[in-house]
Amino acid sequence: MSSDDIVIRRSTQDEGAEVVELWDRMCREVAGGGPLRPCGRRNLRRMLETAAFHRDTFCLVAVRPDGGIAGFAMGHLDTGDGLLPGVVGEARELYAPDAGLRRRLAAAVVGRLEHEGARVIRSTVAADEPDARAFWAGLGFEADMVVLSRYVEGPCPGCGEEPGACGSVDEQG
Repeated sequence: MSSDDIVIRRSTQDEGAEVVELWDRMCREVAGGGPLRPCGRRNLRRMLETAAFHRDTFCLVAVRPDGGIAGFAMGHLDTGDGLLPGVVGEARELYAPDAGLRRRLAAAVVGRLEHEGARVIRSTVAADEPDARAFWAGLGFEADMVVLSRYVEGPCPGCGEEPGACGSVDEQG
């Protein structure tokens, strides 16, 4: 089966758990990554179930002919605070084991963001992931800013557990 046999469409509410399984696989495959913990799985499933009908955030899935999900990509539209005109799109998480399918999913997210009015589309990649930078550059993205992060101590906002105890989305990617 080639990636051309696969249909890309918006996820449905009942596909959250299946996409979480792929998300877990994605987390295990990155350098320094590991499995999602129960709290992280629960939070991601809820987010994905909501993204199925959310106005601004969406998940696209790559569906094999047998109905299974082969990959996923997340996108988000942001109108900011409304003081400036325009919509910014964000290509977020992306996972498919096949390079051709990854590219199709990324192009589908970008296409949907453009269709919804985004005139600037961003994708954030880790500074130590040159392959991810090259992938997005191959789709016409260019480096134009640096993002710095500060991690605040305290309980997980998803479940109240102390950091590291639950495997929250922020800790697991």
